[in-house]
Amino acid sequence: MFSKLLVATDGSNQALKAAATAGDIARKYGSAVTILHVFTNPAARMPSAETPGIELDRATVDGMARDVHDCVARKTGQALEACGVPYESLLGMGHPADEILRVASQGGYDLIVLGSRGAGSLRSFLLGSVADKVRHHAQCPVLLVR
Repeated sequence: MFSKLLVATDGSNQALKAAATAGDIARKYGSAVTILHVFTNPAARMPSAETPGIELDRATVDGMARDVHDCVARKTGQALEACGVPYESLLGMGHPADEILRVASQGGYDLIVLGSRGAGSLRSFLLGSVADKVRHHAQCPVLLVR
């Protein structure tokens, strides 16, 4: 039924619950699992006229992204390993919902699994819910884990 699962994670408790759920599904169906962590340049977040975005060089951003990704993937991978499920991990760059949708579509995934909330509620309110956008625009089923 589900041969390829995409687990979108930010390392939050909700994302770790989603990974454990994906692990259970993968074990049941023998699914391949991919962890996707999307890094958003922190300097590019919500600049305004009073506080313009800070420019960081590409090497700095790439290094930050890799460090954060390694930590998130290791933490998320532990939830999958506890289920006895092998996985691979991918690092995306940009807006999380857009990147999740792009990877899911291009990779031919059968199911996207993600937490219903990752970042704090204020950030979700200001940026729009990643889970909500993925749920509305995905070309495959989406499982939101609370």
